[in-house]
Amino acid sequence: MAASLISLAALVGPQDLKPAAHALRNIKATDLPPLAELYVHSYGDGTSPRDREKAAHRISAVLKGSHGTLIPQASLLTADAEGRIIAAILTTARDFGTAGPGTAFIAELFTDPDHRRQGLAEELLNHALQALHDTGHRTVAVTVDSTNAAAVALYLSRDFRRPTQPAENN
Repeated sequence: MAASLISLAALVGPQDLKPAAHALRNIKATDLPPLAELYVHSYGDGTSPRDREKAAHRISAVLKGSHGTLIPQASLLTADAEGRIIAAILTTARDFGTAGPGTAFIAELFTDPDHRRQGLAEELLNHALQALHDTGHRTVAVTVDSTNAAAVALYLSRDFRRPTQPAENN
């Protein structure tokens, strides 16, 4: 069964940040192996690569610019008390020739299944949105599988909406 992807977008504004429940930090290149492991584990339902090598290639490609220029301030991870990465967000930007920062894109947001429903994705998203605001981005977009109810609900709760097409003049 093919995934039904939907695109959502939101305006970026200042966030009402609460103290982080877990340690948050920017993603580094050396995080690739544990990020790939988490990616495979997070999408064990078959919606993403099932082996670590393919997952590492996907994450590496995002880090190297396959989805636009990585925005380090808005590409974050959170770790548990033992330092294991349990959730991550990768955010990129594409410049469409506009003055100032282009549209930001959430390339990936994933959480360890054993740590879901703890607000980690929302916490990462809020901090990434604040970082986007701080760096002058005005809009952010994401493409999500419409069957991923938790992800869709998260984005809708943060005022993401389907972009509308302008009416055509006849």
